[in-house]
Amino acid sequence: MAYCPTLRTAVIMALCALPVLAHADVTVPAVSGAEAAATAPTGGSAPVTIGEVEKEAPPERGTGSLSKELVKHASPNENFQSVLRNVPGFTVISTGPGNLTTSDSTFTYQGFNSDQIGVNLDGVPLINTFRGGTNGQGDDHALTPIGMGQFSGVSVYSGANTPSETGINALGATLNYQPRMPTSKFYAEVSGSGGLYSGGVGDSAAGGFSVNSGALPYTGTKLYANYYYSPFHSFINHVFSTNNNYYFAVVQPYNHGMSQLSLITIYNHEIAQQPSTVPLPLLQKYGRSFQWAPNIWNDHTTTSSYTTILGWKSILNQNMLAKAKFFITQNKNDRTAYANAAYKNGYDGYPLPTALKSYANPSKAGRPSNTYNPTALFGSSYNGTQYQRYVDNFGNAGLMPSLIFLLPDNTVTLGGLYMFSKDHSAEYWYGQSAVPMINGYNDAWNEHDTRNYGDVFLQDRITLFNHRLIITPGVKYYLVDTTCNDSEGYYYNYGGSVSNTFNYWEPSFGVSFLATKNADLYFHYGRVYKVPNISAYYAVIGSTPAPGPMLVKPEYVDSIDTGIRYNFGDIKTSLAYFRRMFSNKFGYFYDNQTGQTFQYNVGSALYQGVTASADAKLPYHMNAFINYSLTDAKYTSNFDAADGASVSSGEYVGDVPMYNLNFGLGYHYAGFSARVTDHVVGSQYINTNKGAPAGVSLQPYNITNLNLGYAWRPGDMGVKKVTANLYVDNIFNANYIPYEYEQLRSAKYGGNFITAQASAPAFVGASVAAKF
Repeated sequence: MAYCPTLRTAVIMALCALPVLAHADVTVPAVSGAEAAATAPTGGSAPVTIGEVEKEAPPERGTGSLSKELVKHASPNENFQSVLRNVPGFTVISTGPGNLTTSDSTFTYQGFNSDQIGVNLDGVPLINTFRGGTNGQGDDHALTPIGMGQFSGVSVYSGANTPSETGINALGATLNYQPRMPTSKFYAEVSGSGGLYSGGVGDSAAGGFSVNSGALPYTGTKLYANYYYSPFHSFINHVFSTNNNYYFAVVQPYNHGMSQLSLITIYNHEIAQQPSTVPLPLLQKYGRSFQWAPNIWNDHTTTSSYTTILGWKSILNQNMLAKAKFFITQNKNDRTAYANAAYKNGYDGYPLPTALKSYANPSKAGRPSNTYNPTALFGSSYNGTQYQRYVDNFGNAGLMPSLIFLLPDNTVTLGGLYMFSKDHSAEYWYGQSAVPMINGYNDAWNEHDTRNYGDVFLQDRITLFNHRLIITPGVKYYLVDTTCNDSEGYYYNYGGSVSNTFNYWEPSFGVSFLATKNADLYFHYGRVYKVPNISAYYAVIGSTPAPGPMLVKPEYVDSIDTGIRYNFGDIKTSLAYFRRMFSNKFGYFYDNQTGQTFQYNVGSALYQGVTASADAKLPYHMNAFINYSLTDAKYTSNFDAADGASVSSGEYVGDVPMYNLNFGLGYHYAGFSARVTDHVVGSQYINTNKGAPAGVSLQPYNITNLNLGYAWRPGDMGVKKVTANLYVDNIFNANYIPYEYEQLRSAKYGGNFITAQASAPAFVGASVAAKF
């Protein structure tokens, strides 16, 4: 192979693997096959298409993105999920840099909960494979797998995707976070930020530094590292988080630039007081900042998240590109909840978030066989269960190899995944804060789970008529093996183990047609499965000496996306229709007395809607964007919910906003920038704690944010650039409820009530950064 400049340039482009997305802030890419071909390298030899393979945004379906600029200038209040609200269809519940949440679901996208969305970092799964989502599930309400300084952008692939891009559990979409990578020129940067909430409660601060080595002489090695410290006091009384985030990345080219090794390592440590939803009457009585005093109730947690990705890419010959990634993720959660036994009958007529136990004394029947005697040690079972320590440690290790065959009119990809996942979940009760963790003594449960994922996929990308017509068929075969092992404890009269194996095919087909130079039509169909959460397994253990059968089936979604992208000069527009057909849809219910979540199949449902967006460059150094998403989600079969309520076909699915609207106006000139954005979330029906529609709707709300910035290039003193930003979030101090559900309660104890998460008031903050 001749190492001519043209070929070398194409190889470097291929190894970068950064999708080209045409947008200002948030938009739908309008990159067509013809356009990519037109900009391919040319020279004395035939063009090489490797760069096109890795750099072109897939045109056969609707994709959205979060731009590097928007991530870089995010408010000090943001986290890796809250910034997603700028993408059409997203509603985000998590708050603050500590990624704090009161709900198992931290966001929704086109009606899909966070545990129904595949989340990747550089293509590698970040999710909890046993419960879904990156955090939130299993009371992991203060976990930060990715810090704001650790990614540069996000690609959002709506619905089912080509097999190489579809994430695990990606029923509604796949999010792929692009890691910050080293660049060719040296720089160092120090930064700091801070701000205050209105109302006198809460503040945010952060500080850190980053160093980029540039390309080192002789070896071409590039290194990047950063560290950020983020103490945060929520607008909610007594709620806080303290984050230490560490990041390192290195890229090593070799073989004359034809091959590359890369390493990405993340370690994030967090200490937090987790928030809880609050009975709505208490929020109305005491205000949005209400949370019980720590001597009445608190929920303290220490978490950590570790990720390492080792990547390899190599040009084997002019028709073959090989890739492989080895990865390890490990997440640890250690939470101790406290509830004062003096309030065992409630606070102001409503129960505390943590339920005290009346049954923790040794059982007269001998089942369970716990020997802990809280009455003897602390005077009563209630006193002896005031402290409830919960641990949830989960992680993945895996390998993702692939081969890409570059043929004249085809790009064929053969790849696969093997991943081993492990989870340890346990809870122990005691009457003092130093809770011992002793099986057979004070354990409510002690669970060890494993999951083995294996898949192999084949996909093709066929280009016809000078790249005007692109067809992308593909198929993936999955095999998932699960084992759940629970020890005897307060929730399990008997220990036991349950295991099974699921296997299934996920077909995919897409087509894109460049009707005119500026109009791109597309259609995509695909099917995606999600195996049952671990709650479906542990639910059949404990009642009898031998566990019962695990009867929950995988849920799956048949997805259709179709639409058009059209460019009017400097205005880029898109209009799309999506249709998601659920089968074996999961239902959930949460038992607040035991803290357990259970899962069952409820039948079928249909989610459908439209999205529209426009992004424009305007005169006078201005730009604007607007995007809108409308979602209609209804059950299409009858079923009986866990609370005994009958749900009929045609009823709305809960926790699905009916519409989202984002729009903004920006200005940038001579170092000065300004941006105002508005986010509107439509009404949504809510559920009961047992997963059935409650017949109550959450009101729509509107948030307006402002960002002013200035970049100064002094040109001396060794300082390349100084950047300052002012942020005002929720300018008009909107007081709204982003999430709530109906807690079922016997009439003799006061009846059902709504419990809710409060919204953040106005926040004013500033940041400054100096680059050397």
